[in-house]
Amino acid sequence: MPFTRALLCALCLLTVAACGTLPEASRNEAYTSRQNPIQSARALLAGAAGEASPQRDLTRIRAAGLLADNGRPREAEAALKEVNAAALETPALADYTLLYAHIALADERFLQVRNLLNNQQLANNLGEMSPDQRREWHRLRGELFALLGDDLASVAEHSRLAALLRGEDERLAVHDRIWHSLSQVPESGLRAAIRATSDPAVNGWLRLALATRSGQGDIARQLTGIEAWRQANPGHPAAKLLPTSLQQAAAARGDLPDHLALLLPLKGNLAAAAEPIRDGMLAAYYGAMADGGKPPRIGIHDTTEGDINALYEQAVADGAELVIGPLAKDQLQTLMARADLPVAVLGLNYVDDTPNPHPNLYQYGLAVGDEARQLADRAWIEGRRSALVIRPDAGWGSTAFDSFRAHWETKGGLLLTTAPYRDDQADHTDFLRSALLLADSQERGNRLMRTLGKKVSYIPRRRKDVDMVLLLAYPDQGRQFKPTLDFLFASDLPVYATSHIYAGSPNPSQDQDLNGIQFTAMPWTLPELADNDLAPQEPLAPAFRNLFAMGVDAYRLHQWLGLLRALPDSSLQGQSGTLAMAGGNRITRTLPIAAFRNGRVVVAPTVAGGTGAAPR
Repeated sequence: MPFTRALLCALCLLTVAACGTLPEASRNEAYTSRQNPIQSARALLAGAAGEASPQRDLTRIRAAGLLADNGRPREAEAALKEVNAAALETPALADYTLLYAHIALADERFLQVRNLLNNQQLANNLGEMSPDQRREWHRLRGELFALLGDDLASVAEHSRLAALLRGEDERLAVHDRIWHSLSQVPESGLRAAIRATSDPAVNGWLRLALATRSGQGDIARQLTGIEAWRQANPGHPAAKLLPTSLQQAAAARGDLPDHLALLLPLKGNLAAAAEPIRDGMLAAYYGAMADGGKPPRIGIHDTTEGDINALYEQAVADGAELVIGPLAKDQLQTLMARADLPVAVLGLNYVDDTPNPHPNLYQYGLAVGDEARQLADRAWIEGRRSALVIRPDAGWGSTAFDSFRAHWETKGGLLLTTAPYRDDQADHTDFLRSALLLADSQERGNRLMRTLGKKVSYIPRRRKDVDMVLLLAYPDQGRQFKPTLDFLFASDLPVYATSHIYAGSPNPSQDQDLNGIQFTAMPWTLPELADNDLAPQEPLAPAFRNLFAMGVDAYRLHQWLGLLRALPDSSLQGQSGTLAMAGGNRITRTLPIAAFRNGRVVVAPTVAGGTGAAPR
């Protein structure tokens, strides 16, 4: 192939976010009596001008490969732009497409890469590619689809890649990628995909994932499901080589806590928040028992009665093998300041400003910052680069804004801010008119009329240095902001929001005013994702329902903390989102992306444009 395997590996999508744009080498390289690769590439390009197609195109592809291999991605891309791709046969077209895709990936032009890798001529003629080209085709498509959120399409591509690999280590790495993608798919999506796919290998993977879902809160039940699947599918690639997380689940089975201590405030200001967390934990506990599991004993300690250090030590003395709580941030900070924590702690909050000195202290909560960072990633992948943020004069709005800003600016995005709005504002027209610089546009129109000395037809134009809006608002405020944005000539701006924008129950007549907004949604608010077997016994306000879901997940995490820590790519499908372990033993959440359509909430399409079903 005209470009090396090393380039393909180095630009793998797994590291593309960190790579950024490929560095250009010095443009003043010394010329020697023997041409260096860059000189050779330029000589090829000079000679290509006198060649006829398709030889001219083949020469340019070869030159582009040399340039890309030697730190000249811009020159390589310029050479590729001169190629007439329509005139290429499949092998040469594969060279062209894969090289161009890698260059675009390194520059984070994800949608351009999607278009390149959706080439139908290549998809229809895989048999004409070389083995290396086929492997790289499936590898790139698998990683790209995972990045764009089309996890089922990623599973299909990686399954085909695994079949082309001989080394066990390589196949295990791909199996782990397949399992990571499957862990992002809700149970309803797995069932739909099983009905839709005719690929036996993909179907087997889907059924394996489904077999483990009933054991999300119980490793023993999950292992039983895995073994039953293996016996029914002895020839499947996963039966011969299980993903690493499933292999390690068996090892974790013998090291699970038999006694949990729950440290929560049962009185005082935080009692109202602690009650649904406790109820969620107990619902998961009794659910596991009803399913035939053997849940651990749970001791409940009131953190309003005594010093948190004394309560922790009492829980340890009582035999607790894992402490869940406390909820109050200051109490969690106190435990974090201890010299030692002989028994692991799963704190139900985050201490963001203090490094975690304890390897067995974990932090979990409903951090709005996770949602803000997820929205930044979603918008960036969709090609947005300049964000206007509308935020409330409230603590949660400041937290979300700070998290979005830090993540967005790290990517290289431009942030345009406004003063925070007040919750008691009834009309946001003037506020948004200023944010969109419409007054400046109107003044330009007035100057034009004064210059001409007559009235002219003039429509004010909003600012053009913004290509998205991050709206931090509750439903009542959001229903005012979105129609006002549309009225003020900003209906073409995509709007993203956190889960606060949705009240949690259908209200089509009022939510028409939120149409088009994409937002991070708590799973229980989406009918196709909700687990009705673990619902509160009584209706709860959305904020308390979120805390109930957090309690369910806090209970389930007691079996998975070690596995999530040992395998950073592993995750747990939870009621509060897909849970994973970040640095500092911080549990992070990834939420499904939903959208308002005709006043109703639906799961948003993936960035890849997929339907959510595995390709045939």
